[in-house]
Amino acid sequence: MTFERTECAMHRISPGVFPAHRPGAPAQLGTSTRMAKHPDTLFQEALVYLRQSGFRVTKPREVIVRAAISFSEPFNAEDLLSSGRKIDRLISLATVYRTLPMLLDSRLIREVELNREHRYYEVNREQSPAAFHIVCADCRQVVQVQDECITLRERFLANSLGFKPLKLAVRVEAACLELLERGRCARKEAIEAAAPASAGSN
Repeated sequence: MTFERTECAMHRISPGVFPAHRPGAPAQLGTSTRMAKHPDTLFQEALVYLRQSGFRVTKPREVIVRAAISFSEPFNAEDLLSSGRKIDRLISLATVYRTLPMLLDSRLIREVELNREHRYYEVNREQSPAAFHIVCADCRQVVQVQDECITLRERFLANSLGFKPLKLAVRVEAACLELLERGRCARKEAIEAAAPASAGSN
């Protein structure tokens, strides 16, 4: 059985500006041409923001910034606490919650809509608002997608209705096409294979 695979009109009109994934080509999760910032650059920018905003740059705050930057996947406050304690075991959950709004204001991190029990965040490595998330209904994997087309379309829609967009948060819950078409999913198998390995290392 074959399922329809759609493509944005902007990708067809201007493929050089809005590159899209073609069948048979390696999947591109990020279509933006921006280079991701180096972790040390992100760290220094966050500290500069804290100082310029009148906040004290304390050791716990430095640890929390470092911990946040270490995540490649969305994380919540508990994840941040656990990661921070690997660096400094005196980090408290209260300190994490007090620091999170500062990191959001600095744009080091952004909140993501995953429709889960806790609030989730991710590192804004490219300082770009053009990000949305696909949540796999089969394995619950979260895939971040960078696509300038999303920003342009949503900005046009908001402007046409008399609004200036301030924040874009798009969450797509989707079924895996590979699983539907072939009965197996390489991403899901990789997650299942990694689970026993990570459990054994704890």
